Amino acid sequence: MVKLLYTSPLWLVSNGIRQSHDTTDKADSYWLDASITNCPYCGSDDIKFSLSVYGCNITGLCLDCRANLQIHIGEKDYNLIKRIGFKYKHKSVLEHSLIVFEFEASRALLQELSRHRIGVSPTIKSTRYTLKELKNEKDFITYGEKVGENITTHYDLERASKYVVLTDDDTTNAYIIDSLERVKWLIQENKSNDITKYALPEAYKFKGQVSFNLRSLLHLLKLRIDKSALKEFRLLCKDIIDSLPSEWKELVLLDEQINKNYKELNNE
Repeated sequence: MVKLLYTSPLWLVSNGIRQSHDTTDKADSYWLDASITNCPYCGSDDIKFSLSVYGCNITGLCLDCRANLQIHIGEKDYNLIKRIGFKYKHKSVLEHSLIVFEFEASRALLQELSRHRIGVSPTIKSTRYTLKELKNEKDFITYGEKVGENITTHYDLERASKYVVLTDDDTTNAYIIDSLERVKWLIQENKSNDITKYALPEAYKFKGQVSFNLRSLLHLLKLRIDKSALKEFRLLCKDIIDSLPSEWKELVLLDEQINKNYKELNNE
């Protein structure tokens, strides 16, 4: 599960480039070009300025087309990012950006995510404080009649999927839910979370907020959407790309390797 929470205005990136070239006077984004007085989307002059919801900066809203003018980026500024950041590969300018997601995935994926350190800031739901959520759960496994040498069993996949990432393989899912059942038993036996978490399966879910700059996000996507990567991580990368606003998605897919693997994943 991926939920996009925030993207900073792309003109922050183009303005960084223009600072280095001393061409800030050529910016054509609404917030940077003082000559733009009407809405660049619909031409209306009915614009309302106010403090943002955080009370820390001014925002502009077109009252006719409802466009948020603070995030508008002009065509020249956008093409400048494409040229300098992608064609000429001066990636440092892409660090003038912030992208924030909520994630839900397995601890196996979390281990791989934790290897991405530069430009990545994760804050993860703590198992130390939250494992008690299993305390009042009913059994995830029920046993039926004995048939020959075997006892029929039923695994509650839907309820278990609240806590663990399941696969397409029934045998693997059975082992995952067996492990989840043991964790639940430890909690119900009042074992401490610090002890119980040693028994957690790799499939146990984490939730959290993760922030990137555009350069660090491109690095992660390039590595983790590749065919050799963990399938769950590849699908997460696809969801990340699909959740991006169109201008951000276009920039990400300018990377040929990411674009190729993204298309192949869509066709699998």
